[in-house]
Amino acid sequence: MKNSMSNKMKNSMTNNIRPSHGFTLIELVVVIIILALLAVVASSKFISLRKDAIVSTMGGMETAMQSAATLTYSKAAIAGVERLATTTLNIDGVNVNLAYGYPDGTAAGIAMLMNIPEGDWQQRKSTLPITAWVYWHGVIKEDAGVAACYLRYRQVTSATARPVIDVQTSGC
Repeated sequence: MKNSMSNKMKNSMTNNIRPSHGFTLIELVVVIIILALLAVVASSKFISLRKDAIVSTMGGMETAMQSAATLTYSKAAIAGVERLATTTLNIDGVNVNLAYGYPDGTAAGIAMLMNIPEGDWQQRKSTLPITAWVYWHGVIKEDAGVAACYLRYRQVTSATARPVIDVQTSGC
């Protein structure tokens, strides 16, 4: 009798326990929410790194422009043409247009001295009523009062001035 009672208890216990056939709806929802949160965190990090990379590159380009302008002025001073409003100077076999000894803000000036990989940064003459050369990444809105991401080289306007390099990173 004791044995039959024990078998009945075992049978009633095994009847109450159902085998698992998958995840419950709540478990699935929790996993989806966790994955969504991870995706948001990862994508914001990626976007931030992209902006940081562009801003760092612009800083390097600004320094390269300053160095190119200073070295060109040194060569112009050696050649004795640093006080001329416009002239051309041969630098390493390339004729570069100058304004008061510095590269001018045209494709034949500063753009000749910058080694920018094609397809990475776009470049053109400034749309403003100044002589300037602009490099940008993405969409450009030069001095439009909106977010912008560009580097602009403004040529010298007198013998006592230096070129002005504007860096706008608010829209990168």
